[in-house]
Amino acid sequence: KELLPVFGTRSLSRFSFGNMIRSSMLLVAVLLGYLAGPTVAAIGQRQLSQDGQKNDESACICSLLERPDVLEKEKRARWMVHSLNYGVLSTISTRLPGGPPFGNIYSFVDGPCDMSTGTPYFYGTYMDQSFKDIRENPRASLTLTEASLPSLCGSTPLQSCASHNGRGDPESPVCARLTMTGTLVELDPQDPEYQTAQAALFHRHPVMKFWPQNHAWVIAKLEIEDLWFLDYFGGASILDVEEYFQTELFPPPESD
Repeated sequence: KELLPVFGTRSLSRFSFGNMIRSSMLLVAVLLGYLAGPTVAAIGQRQLSQDGQKNDESACICSLLERPDVLEKEKRARWMVHSLNYGVLSTISTRLPGGPPFGNIYSFVDGPCDMSTGTPYFYGTYMDQSFKDIRENPRASLTLTEASLPSLCGSTPLQSCASHNGRGDPESPVCARLTMTGTLVELDPQDPEYQTAQAALFHRHPVMKFWPQNHAWVIAKLEIEDLWFLDYFGGASILDVEEYFQTELFPPPESD
């Protein structure tokens, strides 16, 4: 009864009971961390990070390479394939009548941080619709956009892709986009290429290692046959696949 005159009934009605519980739990987690050790403290720290506080334990897995010049189209396409970490994988649907295209978000790599192959590798399961589709028709495409750069550690949004600033948009021609079309091929687990791809996937997408083991995961690659690329005004370019693969993204090692 004595609390009501102090806070007022109107103030109490505006006070969020859920926020009070959440704040109390966070405080308990942090205090217990000092008493029980780093494990419980980490819980509090993760919550603080989610609330906008900097998590000092975070670090970039890969350093973002410098964006190539607009005139170096094959190199910029290679840069996108090496730097970006997800895209839209499109297959021919086996679920819908008539086989319309089916797009699905998929993470990928083209190799470890310090090596670019130009070939996208995927970690998937035949429980997923995209892999169900390729059992009947392995034709597929992967579409990338520079608008997804903010998902990368150490990256900032490009002005040309940011619609909120009134100057850019993901659909703008100068916000580069790339569509690679070809055949999605499952790798043999005994093949050295499989081992290299798996190591790169698990390093650059660490959570994949902890996905359910009973999903019969496979690794597949997109064997590229066509490259449709738009990064400037004047229409899209059809890149030469051989020139794309010959492009050096990293400087050649110095000879002794």
